[in-house]
Parts: sequence; C-alpha cells; structure tokens
Amino acid sequence: MGKFDNCLLACDIDGTLVANDYINPKNVEKIEYFMSEGGKFSVSTGRSVCAISVVLNNLKRISPSVLANGCIIYDYNKEQIVYDNVIPFDDHYLVEKIINSGINVGVEVHSGAQAYTVNRTELVTEHHIYEKYNSPDTLFKDATKIKWNKVICMLDSAEDRTKLREYMLKDNNSTCDFVDTCAIINGQLRNYFEIVPKGVSKASSLKKLCEIMNIKDGGLFAIGDYYNDIEMLQLADISAVPCDSPEEIKALAQYITTTCENGAVADFIDYLIKNT
Repeated sequence: MGKFDNCLLACDIDGTLVANDYINPKNVEKIEYFMSEGGKFSVSTGRSVCAISVVLNNLKRISPSVLANGCIIYDYNKEQIVYDNVIPFDDHYLVEKIINSGINVGVEVHSGAQAYTVNRTELVTEHHIYEKYNSPDTLFKDATKIKWNKVICMLDSAEDRTKLREYMLKDNNSTCDFVDTCAIINGQLRNYFEIVPKGVSKASSLKKLCEIMNIKDGGLFAIGDYYNDIEMLQLADISAVPCDSPEEIKALAQYITTTCENGAVADFIDYLIKNT
C-alpha cells in the first residue's frame, strides 16, 4: 500500500510546472516519488495534445490527462483519446468571423492530437516553436470538414483580446464558450482567446477523469496559477497556488507554494506528504 494510492494530482503546466520551457528537477523528483507511492499524476492544461513534449521529455510516465482546457482527456501511454468534447459544426462560422474581424489575430483549430493553422501570424509561428509542435496551414473551408475540440486565437495585446471578445459577443448565437488565457513565452506575456464547447472546463473533465480512474473521495489534489484554473482549484480536495499568482487565485488555495521556477509542484507534494 502506498501513501497516495487512488489519489490524483492534477497539475497545470505554464506558470505552475513549466517556466520558459524549464522544469525544475525538484519537480521531477517529487512527482516520481508521488507516483511511486501509488499516486496518479496528470497534467491539466490549456495546451493541446500535441503540445506537451516538455513534460513528456522530463517525466517517465503520466496518467491520462486533461488537455485543451478540458476539451480532451488523452492517454499518452496508449496514444488515444479517452474522452472529448466537440464544437458543433454549426459554430465553425465563428472562426471565419474572427478572420474577418479586422484585428491582427492568429488562429488555430485543434482536432484530437492534430492542430491546423487557418490564419498565420508571427505569434502563431512563435507559439509553435515554443510548444514544439507543427500546425500546417489549412484553408478554412478544408478545416471546417473535420471535428474541432478547441480554437485558439493569438493576439498582440490584452486590448486586442478585449476588442475581439466584444466583437464576438455581438449577435452571438453560438453554443460555445469564450475563454481568455495567457502564457509567458520567451519572457513575454502572450494573450490568447479560445473557443471551447459550452460548459467545458478543466474541472468538468477532471470530474470525468476521477470517475474513469476511480479516484477515492478526498483524493483529488490540484495546483494551478491562473484564472482558467479557478474551477479546478475549487473542485480539488486540497489545492495549491504558486506565490506569484494573482491574489484572487491565491485566495482559493489551501497552500501557497514557492514560485514555478523554484519548484512549486515539488513544494506542494512535500506539503501533501506532511499533511495527508
């Protein structure tokens, strides 16, 4: 019997586990210990299936994970989708509306383990280089023939993101949700606007993952640093937030860790070892 049998640690990537493409070795050591004691370690991230090589290259194994802000649960060991949510085909018109908005915006659609660029900008190319995946240029009319799990829009500034949100909410008849996210890439804050199926979040898919993996009551732990982690942190039995996160996010956590760069995840696991 291990200390963390039938427990799950759900971990955000950017700003929590990874900082500027770097994972502190202390995180790797403690995650491996957590799993050796029977725990399940899953990432719970806005990144898509094809974009977490930095994690896979550092950890020997991870459990089925929540990707694309909850749109997909993916098993990397079996290389297959366990569960996913899909944007209705009737809502594909939203991407054409974005392209014609007059705002400089890069647009990708994500379908399972593949991404497709339907409007390329420099930010899109930079994003691909940072997250180490390919997203071939694809005409909108061709992309709309396949299922979409998520759409990600990359913008030059928070102001442009606000403009795009306001533009998209006008005469909006879709059944989708709009999500504002961000990431630090090459030391700079990048602003994203995402389209996801209605009601989908990291938390909604974590509930499903706990059912699939038979996680015991009281055994869900979560750590994240940003607004798209709020519902996940509220769902968890024990939650943690890095100390340099927004104050509103820190207020949700039972434990405040050190910074991402200094090993926030390792710090949280040490806390779990002592307090569970």
